[in-house]
Amino acid sequence: MLASSALQQLARDLQASLASMGLHAGEFGRPELVEKPTREAEQLFQGFAKAKPSKEDAYAAARAFVRGQALDAWQRDLVASAVSEPIREQSGLLALASKNFPSLLASYEDEAQQGDLWRLTWHGLLYSYFNFDPETGKDAASRSGWEALRSFLERTWHLVDAQAGTELVPEWVGVLRQDAEVLTTKPVEKYARDYLRGDAEPTDRLATDLGIPPSSWFWHALVLAAVRRATAEVDAEFRRLVPQLIKLIQSKPGFRDEALEVILIRYHACKGAPPDERLRDFVCQPTVWKNPKLKAAGIATAWNRVPDPVWRMVLGWVNERNLKDFFDILAARNKADEGRLAFWSKYLKQITWTRLVFGADTMALKRTNTAVRELIASEEGAYAQFTGKPEVDAFMMQLGSYLIIEFSKKPNACYVYQADQLPFEPYDRHYDGGTSDLAAGFRVGCALRIVHREGWGWRAEQDLRQLGILPDEPAPRRVPAAGATGAATGGRPAERANSAAQAAALAGPDMAALNTLLSRFRGATIDDRRKNASGGRLWVEDPLQRVQLGSELKALGFTWANSRQAWYFPEA
Repeated sequence: MLASSALQQLARDLQASLASMGLHAGEFGRPELVEKPTREAEQLFQGFAKAKPSKEDAYAAARAFVRGQALDAWQRDLVASAVSEPIREQSGLLALASKNFPSLLASYEDEAQQGDLWRLTWHGLLYSYFNFDPETGKDAASRSGWEALRSFLERTWHLVDAQAGTELVPEWVGVLRQDAEVLTTKPVEKYARDYLRGDAEPTDRLATDLGIPPSSWFWHALVLAAVRRATAEVDAEFRRLVPQLIKLIQSKPGFRDEALEVILIRYHACKGAPPDERLRDFVCQPTVWKNPKLKAAGIATAWNRVPDPVWRMVLGWVNERNLKDFFDILAARNKADEGRLAFWSKYLKQITWTRLVFGADTMALKRTNTAVRELIASEEGAYAQFTGKPEVDAFMMQLGSYLIIEFSKKPNACYVYQADQLPFEPYDRHYDGGTSDLAAGFRVGCALRIVHREGWGWRAEQDLRQLGILPDEPAPRRVPAAGATGAATGGRPAERANSAAQAAALAGPDMAALNTLLSRFRGATIDDRRKNASGGRLWVEDPLQRVQLGSELKALGFTWANSRQAWYFPEA
């Protein structure tokens, strides 16, 4: 009787227990009934394992720490997740830049060595490590404090890892067991390799698992590491990787400018590399570095990040595109090319500046014509518009000290003006398009007027030669051996001219005469590099590129350098 009563009580107690566990409808021996509660319990554990205190409490603890106030035990744990947070009330100072930060880290390390450091406190420091924003922590103290934090995490990780054990392990611990290199001095090398292979999945997974924010230093380091790995490759491999680098920069635009600077300088160093259209189109976007033509106007200041030869390289790409687009898209609509694209392409390397002027008809076409729409968008901020000739477009280009105006439609002639004697302002936003501005040469005269009649190309080339504008030189050929030029006949005229130039170079210029000459041309300067330890030339720079000064410099033996847009005295 007692046994029966005891069994019945046990059955009732068991039933009550099953009911409290939510298993009253089930049966023993069915594992699926406990799998869901197990998963829920594990998720709850993972949540607690990477829980962070409220931002307000952590911020208050960091503010107190920066102000030098003593922290209680709870605040010492709270501050860990906010040491890289700018304190507004203290002019944006970071706790990790505070003079007391080293002693705080030392106390954490002592606790870690003794096994007393709370794992969530260490996780808070890990969060602060990745939360560091290089834009808000540019000062030396912030960088030093962040490096001290990184070093602390690297030194103490093995202690946290051992403490976590092997049973139920927090997800972030499992991630660090696989990717502990993110705590080293080379935290992104592995992921940079992945990115260059086009595999972003490992990096995205790491960012999700460790909670890396978009503003983290991690992305800055990743972008630059990928760029530097690519720029260390040989020319052909680097150029192959450029599209992947652009894709990476587009996905992480916060660190764009520094990366573009490195890429453009490296591309300029490539031997014989053709224009990269994708790189050109990306960097010249109005939201990126803007059109390089706008640098002189102070609008596209990002171009000041790279040396002038690099800027000129991209400017040359844009000028070439403008020339081709003008004749392929605009003049072609009126069947008015007349061989002009082929003609002016012979002078392409000498074009230092271009500008497009659109008529009302072309501006209206951007709604329906994709090519026209893309052309206008690419010239945003640089183009001008016609107010008086809706059916006509124009193309301005500067060659040496001359500005040339071509129109898209006949019977408009081409006008060549001296760049320092223009009858119009080259940066105006609007033009009439007639004899009051761009075609003023028809009435008041100009350096040259080219009419596109049959045989115009040959005549124009000869007339341009008279102005000192010659077609681009072909690729250099092998120099013949000494004595192979036939000195017995006195040499050809070009050879005699070279001999004369060499004789002048041996004598050197008359510096007194040169200084007297430049005193007449305000803004022209002398850059004498002949006494530099590394060697150099005597240069004369004239921002206005005045024709008269150029003529007199030629008489003194100076030569024009297209690459630098200046005059130099040939060395002996």
